[in-house]
Amino acid sequence: MSTHQTAKTQFAVNPSGTKYAYRSLGTGPGTPLLLLIHFRGTMDKWDPLLINNLAASRPLILYDYAGVGQSTGDVATTFRQAAADVIEFLSLVGEEEIDLLGFSIGGYVAQLVALNADPKTLKIRKLILAGTGTTAGPDVPASPNTDVGAIATGSEVSLATFQTLFFPKTREGKLASEQWWARIHERGPATSGEETSNFLSAGYLDGGKGIQAQGAQLQAGADPETAKGLDGAYERLGDLKMPVLVANGKDDYMIPTSISFLLQQKVPNGQLIMYPNSGHGFLYQYAILFAKHVLLFLEA
Repeated sequence: MSTHQTAKTQFAVNPSGTKYAYRSLGTGPGTPLLLLIHFRGTMDKWDPLLINNLAASRPLILYDYAGVGQSTGDVATTFRQAAADVIEFLSLVGEEEIDLLGFSIGGYVAQLVALNADPKTLKIRKLILAGTGTTAGPDVPASPNTDVGAIATGSEVSLATFQTLFFPKTREGKLASEQWWARIHERGPATSGEETSNFLSAGYLDGGKGIQAQGAQLQAGADPETAKGLDGAYERLGDLKMPVLVANGKDDYMIPTSISFLLQQKVPNGQLIMYPNSGHGFLYQYAILFAKHVLLFLEA
């Protein structure tokens, strides 16, 4: 069985020539689980401990957003466009029913995939929203930590970046961050025969164009004037009729943990798991446990 470290990259090409990079791995029967990663992340940056534990018992699809990692095209500037790209990708690879996990910015995109997809051509069977929020609403707070934007958009993406944004400032958090950082570097030419993609806009080699586009997604989603209709999720959370698992750390530095409670309350069939002594990166700090919880949810 292929692992996160060894799986080969494949490409799905749309009529305009955009190449969506993805990897299929995992074993066993069941609906494929598509994973959408965080701000600036590529599919190379998933934690292999999480991915391999999930893939041990069900099929997975890892995906690079358009313009990110090994995918070509332009990075979407709205959650709606990012979701439309995901929907197009799934059509190209012939998937008509999936489970969907969105982490951080991926969770915002996942909500609009589930809300905007034509149910006649794509069914989202179950939805997992990890360390994420939703679009503008009267009870959706912004992060009280005013340095999040500057840290997240810095030229260099280092362990220190994530020690602030993803992990608690404790001895346990420091150890978890170092272990995770080592794990995400396990994939490389020696294991996969492929070069590893860097974080989006690393070193500003693209002039910062990629993170500006993803930043525009977040800005539009946070503006009540632009987060409406097909561009918004908050007013339509009640339309997410499928089972929804919401998960987060106790104290999310980037996206207030209170929004996870809000999400669970507003979706009709939601359940919530909070992980102790952790933050935005809880799914890496508790990679094995979170994988078990995801599998239980998907298999129930």
